[in-house]
Amino acid sequence: MEVLFETHPEIFWRSGSIHTVQHQARIDPDPVLVGDTDADGGGVSIYGSVIHDGGQYRMWYQAAPRDWGEANMSFVCYAESDDGREWRKPDLNIVDYGKGPNNLCNLSVAVPSVFIDPDAPASQRYRATGCIQPDVEGAHAGVKETGYYTLHSSDGLHWEADTDRPVWDSLDVITSAYHPGQRRGIVAMKFNPVLRGFHRRVIHMAEWKDGEWSGATPALIPDEYDDMCAVARGFDSGDYYGTGLLPAGRGTVAMIWQFRHRLPRDGAVGCGMYGVVDISLAYQREPRACWEHQEGRPDFVSASDQPWSKGGIYSASSPVEVGDEHWLYVSGTPVEHAYSINNDGESDPDLLAERSTIGASKIGVARFPKFRLFGFRAHPTGSLCLNPRLPDVPWAFSLNYACELDGYVDIALHHRETGEAAGSAARLTGDEAAAVLAWDEDATKAIANGGEFNVQLNMRHATVYAFEVTPAG
Repeated sequence: MEVLFETHPEIFWRSGSIHTVQHQARIDPDPVLVGDTDADGGGVSIYGSVIHDGGQYRMWYQAAPRDWGEANMSFVCYAESDDGREWRKPDLNIVDYGKGPNNLCNLSVAVPSVFIDPDAPASQRYRATGCIQPDVEGAHAGVKETGYYTLHSSDGLHWEADTDRPVWDSLDVITSAYHPGQRRGIVAMKFNPVLRGFHRRVIHMAEWKDGEWSGATPALIPDEYDDMCAVARGFDSGDYYGTGLLPAGRGTVAMIWQFRHRLPRDGAVGCGMYGVVDISLAYQREPRACWEHQEGRPDFVSASDQPWSKGGIYSASSPVEVGDEHWLYVSGTPVEHAYSINNDGESDPDLLAERSTIGASKIGVARFPKFRLFGFRAHPTGSLCLNPRLPDVPWAFSLNYACELDGYVDIALHHRETGEAAGSAARLTGDEAAAVLAWDEDATKAIANGGEFNVQLNMRHATVYAFEVTPAG
């Protein structure tokens, strides 16, 4: 669906008492996956992906072995689910580790992201991105340098690197997803330039299109307002640890991992090391357009939602649709980032033991109605007129909306050139993620005859979040 961000190009005009809003997702109380084997007993993290494929949900997640300490590692485990909540860890026996069978696949990267390329040959149907350090435990074999790599697979379990050298020269967090509205893969990766006096984590973007990976260009840059938001929450500065990506119509929503730092900043690398990670939103209208934030930059998911996530949350590479909802899988920790690292950047054995006692990272779900992210709220009344792109054949119009109290949404259809009335649709009440408008006889005839139209939404105590135009029938 097309998310109704404030500057969406298909918004024609608005009037009355209407203002922009942002929805908030909430983390379910109970995690859905925890570490309980030799391969993942040190903690599980959805530094990874969940996709719906072949009638089931498939998860690739970062696993810390049971005896893991503080060193970097590149173990990737695989799990399956029928409903997105109850997960199985199949005995893959692809990677020899620990005692007995395990669910490790040989993706063997840090921060694994997986997507399906519908245009690829069968041998490369699955695409992945990740960070590889050749000298760390579990790292993918055959690569020569540290950096961001791309990989391919026929089944999502047995992987081969595209090249033996990095596609992009940086290190740490990289996420990717397939964008069906843009027919391309989109990639977001962390770089660490000096901004406003010290190293900041920023997001560069790249793409997979026509069988090639592009170069990476700066996209999401933390600014002074991010620092202000951090200070307002009791921290000292802020930057972007990484981001999830949600394709939304022709646009893209970034689910930014907002890292709010405490002092001191780490002396070894000069960046914020200690603090909490929450998730906020930004929106890009089309490829290579600027990224825009909601006014005030409110959090979309808060680490403080649950005790097991209060130290920080990190999301999957993209949400997945489950019924009428989007589920954003998140990993949460009960202790803050770098809890067991001292001011010299070294691991403190006592704090490491204390961290293990408090609890390892777990994977849970932050849920929200599909595409309910940004929107326009009428309080009490207001109108929003859309100038949508329309196909040359009869079309249907779906609306994502919610009403309060005695609220409703009335819809009027107008000829675009003349502004004359062309009909209307039945009043909407209640709350629906994708209500198909029921046009009256006049509107049905007008749509059948073709032409360009505006769709006017007249609201009372209601919020509209997204819309979609599709060929009818």
